[in-house]
Amino acid sequence: MKAKRGVTCPLAVLAVLLAVVGFMAQWDTAKAAGSYNPTMECSVSDPAAGANSDVVRVFNVAAGDYNYKKTADFLPAEFGMNEDLPLGAWAADLNAKSTLGLLNNTCTTGLDVLFNLFSATVDKSNTVTFTDSSGDLDSNGVLDGVEKYPDFLDLIFPGLTPTIRLFGITSVAGTPVTMNLVIFEPGAAVLGLASDASLGRVLVNVLNNPAAMLAPNAITDFCTPLMAKTTLFASTKTDPAITSVAGGTPFMTNPTTAGDYTCKSWGVNRLDADADGLENYQDACPFNVNLGVDIDKDGLDAACDPNDDVNENNGDYDNDVFSNRGDLCPLVANGPNQADNQTDTDGDDIGDACDLVGEGGIGLGPTTPDGEAIEAWNTSTITITSAGAAETPTVAPPVETPVETVIAPPPVTPTTAPTIAPTTAPTTAPTTAPTTPKPTTTPAPVVGGAGLLGSDGGFPVWAIYFIGVAAALMLGSMGMVATVVWRRRP
Repeated sequence: MKAKRGVTCPLAVLAVLLAVVGFMAQWDTAKAAGSYNPTMECSVSDPAAGANSDVVRVFNVAAGDYNYKKTADFLPAEFGMNEDLPLGAWAADLNAKSTLGLLNNTCTTGLDVLFNLFSATVDKSNTVTFTDSSGDLDSNGVLDGVEKYPDFLDLIFPGLTPTIRLFGITSVAGTPVTMNLVIFEPGAAVLGLASDASLGRVLVNVLNNPAAMLAPNAITDFCTPLMAKTTLFASTKTDPAITSVAGGTPFMTNPTTAGDYTCKSWGVNRLDADADGLENYQDACPFNVNLGVDIDKDGLDAACDPNDDVNENNGDYDNDVFSNRGDLCPLVANGPNQADNQTDTDGDDIGDACDLVGEGGIGLGPTTPDGEAIEAWNTSTITITSAGAAETPTVAPPVETPVETVIAPPPVTPTTAPTIAPTTAPTTAPTTAPTTPKPTTTPAPVVGGAGLLGSDGGFPVWAIYFIGVAAALMLGSMGMVATVVWRRRP
């Protein structure tokens, strides 16, 4: 009897400890709110005072951080920028390393995206829609988004006219994607940020048309890590497709006085209503802490999936044409034929149709954003040196051929009916290119909270402690059993 109690007691303690581990793991998931800590660095290719020099800006958001909602850059006014570039002149590049979720799958696809940016008109008397901006109606080799002013920019920057605009287009997973880099005079108030002329010129990258309604799309999530590198050329380059526009026009010029000059970057994150580390934009259960379980592979976490054993409507639970992970209301029909058509009045990435007061105990309604807004400022110093005898004169750069990025997605298992013939790329807020270093490596699929990995992504100390004690008790129990068996042998 004593031997039996000696075996039973440790096993009972073991069971209790394992239950505690399970509870603590779920508790850790619930408190696994994310962070927003982007970084930014500015540099020049030639630090000499007064030199024509490339100006490079690199923006990074690390894996696991919230993605950006909107960002703006500030370049000291002492840097010269030629506002009279020939229309269609190749003046900059934007190279981004992005992490995407495609076809209702999680964030497992890493893509390099390149935009060649061309000098574009700021004349608002001749406008073009977002849909038509990627075309070339007059077949002259110059994109309509270069020759005409995109009308939606007035909705994003009401009452403001940029002094310089650069425009480019690429293709991601078969979806056309446009980029406008708009540059305003010092003191321009943009994106709800108060004006401050001392910060210098204001630069904002606008990806696609953030003012448009979300449309069904093969790209169902924009994720981290993210890195975006923008290079403003010292002088324009020649694009062989536009023979009428020769390169070699000076564009960027260093300050004429040696010293340290400070670049700044400002941004705000995408919101996370349930503070589970997944922004509303990529959280199909924005009011429920994710469990990290999706048995039927429909893109809905078990935390809010009405039936996690059945993939209803092939990854589109409410059958409104928007796949679950690309739907602002995955459980409430709000597709093209619905009155609200993915309307998101408060801009928190939860559609009005499901942004209800008290939803999940935390909903604030369609006019009050759900989630914490985290404002981030970054600074970077460029050191300009005195022009010396070794300074070389500026010469026209060699002819380079711009690259149109056409990226085919890697093999993925679609869970939504690929009837997604997108008309626009998914809505993303205006921002400086995501120099998104959510590094160059592709993160593991993001399917929910931290679980046993802890809110910081590392194995928590408490779990190691409990598991160690549990293992010791298990071994002790096995030894006791072996002793009893040995003593009762024939």
